[in-house]
Amino acid sequence: MKKFLLTILLCFCIATYLQADNLIFHIGGGLSSHYGGSTRNIGAFRIGMGYDIRLPQSWSIEPAAYFYAKGWKDKNKEVPMYDEDGNLVYDDNGNLITGVMNVTSNTNYLEIPILVHYHLTLPSEHIMTFSAGPYAAYGIGGNSKTSGDTEQSGADRFYHSHSTFSQDNVHRFDAGITAGISYRFTESIEAGFSCDFGLTNVKREGGKNVSGIITLSYRF
Repeated sequence: MKKFLLTILLCFCIATYLQADNLIFHIGGGLSSHYGGSTRNIGAFRIGMGYDIRLPQSWSIEPAAYFYAKGWKDKNKEVPMYDEDGNLVYDDNGNLITGVMNVTSNTNYLEIPILVHYHLTLPSEHIMTFSAGPYAAYGIGGNSKTSGDTEQSGADRFYHSHSTFSQDNVHRFDAGITAGISYRFTESIEAGFSCDFGLTNVKREGGKNVSGIITLSYRF
């Protein structure tokens, strides 16, 4: 929570330094998961601010800073059973006994995208904006909740929770491509859809971030 508040404070400190009429406040929610694996979706949330740098004709560039909550769910993963001494457990016929493990991982990032916008003015005088660009992100928090971890002992075998980024196989740094489309209803308010496609593995064994959110923006 403290890191979330610090991120928002950083955005507003930047806002006071820059010209207000080019500032954009963003908020949105949707789904997040991994691609390149068998993970399931969990909720995603994004909030932050950008600064729209206008270019000739219909183009602009927007650097931004977001607090972005992503994650993934590994559901119904078959795992071997171990006894209290750490030995594999077999049935009377010599077959390995297995269990089911579920892991839900939340990852909170400070994300910095640099978006290139193309603004298309419609006959209604409203504006549709097409956006794309790179992003870089650094993990600042998040928890992983695990049930059915047969490698653990005692109560931890049934359920345990720990920091996602404290795991040796999870990387804090993320980078990729973000793209989206939005529709400006008034001079100040627009709504749209945005996607992030990670290009770096979140875990050592693979899996890249992917998210899609519905966005609401306010232009000062």
